[in-house]
Amino acid sequence: MTDDSSSLSPGPTPSPAPSPVQDPDARRRSRRRALLLALLLLLLIVAGLLLWIFNVPGGDRGAGGAGDDRNSSPRADLARAAALLRDAPALHYTGTMSVKGTQGGEDARVDLVVSNPADALGTLRKPDSPALDYVGIDGKSFLRGKTEAWRSLGMAEKSKVLAEEPSMVQPGMFFSQDLATTLAPPALAKTVLAQDVPDEKITVGKPVTVGDHTCTPIHAGDTTVCLSDERVDGARFVDRITFPRESAVLDIKAMSRQEVERFSTDFRSKLPLIRDSVDPRIDVTLQILRDYKGECAPTACLFTARVTVTYLGSTSDPDASKAVPVTYSWAIDRDGTRVELDPECSGALLIKPGESEDLSCTATGPPVGSGANRGQYHGKIHTSDRALTPKEYERLVRLAADNSEKIAALPDPPTLR
Repeated sequence: MTDDSSSLSPGPTPSPAPSPVQDPDARRRSRRRALLLALLLLLLIVAGLLLWIFNVPGGDRGAGGAGDDRNSSPRADLARAAALLRDAPALHYTGTMSVKGTQGGEDARVDLVVSNPADALGTLRKPDSPALDYVGIDGKSFLRGKTEAWRSLGMAEKSKVLAEEPSMVQPGMFFSQDLATTLAPPALAKTVLAQDVPDEKITVGKPVTVGDHTCTPIHAGDTTVCLSDERVDGARFVDRITFPRESAVLDIKAMSRQEVERFSTDFRSKLPLIRDSVDPRIDVTLQILRDYKGECAPTACLFTARVTVTYLGSTSDPDASKAVPVTYSWAIDRDGTRVELDPECSGALLIKPGESEDLSCTATGPPVGSGANRGQYHGKIHTSDRALTPKEYERLVRLAADNSEKIAALPDPPTLR
């Protein structure tokens, strides 16, 4: 019998199956996904924070809410406001201004529209007095009004003469500066910019009410600029400006395109009133060199007068030596009946202040009756100084037309929101 031990002894114990090994690429992909998810979550958090900052009440930096004020200096606010004014086609001013030479009483009320090229149209009045019409162009200002209106401005002695024709008003006569030049949008922008005022002298005051809303005053030296809470592209519009020593306190409004076009039309229609304007600084006196009163020949009589021009302003003024246009016109009658006069009996001439001109006029009457040897002649001459020569007036008419085109070419006025 054969011993088959191999069939009776147990066999070797089987080894366990090996565990699977993780793929290194899979681990890298897993970490990358986790990192991307974390970055995405961070971006969502940042985006939500930014949306909250720019949309919560008072936090809209683009619209100029409180958040913008916290991150903006008064100087920067003035700079943005000045930029908004610089290209405005025209601005509408209402408020009060002190008038030089008037004693006591209230300041004058002004209602004035001033265009970008410094054309201006409006009214000026003292309380309980008629208004004076105002026209400004090329650095020149003109006023026209009744006797009572001139008297209210301290011009009692000349009020009757001033009421006859419009008067050219020089800077310093009633106001320290020419109104139209000072209040033209580009000039106002320079005032608001306050470049000559150090930053430490620019301070912010408490909000005040102007019309139906509030504005925040910014004191820049002696001038106060009140900036509206409303904004245009982040800039705050100037609602009110107060000049040094409160010499003028003026509310300001932007004008619509239709209002600007209406102003341009009205301005050109009012311009003819300055054609015959006079210069109150000029005094024209007359001296009849001979009063014939009948001592002439029966059918003709020669009248002569001396016209003298005097400058009432400072002799250092450049206008003190500038020739003045003087118009003259004789009126002569014989025995109560007006007679025809030769062309040289009326006209215009230029006379420098301090100089004189002799003007003559020969009056020729109809033949006298039989037996009469003389007629009774009476004559007088009327003179009037003119602020503008005909050439100067025509130049201003052309300038007004050019300025109207400039205004029309400017961008539409800003819309506040």
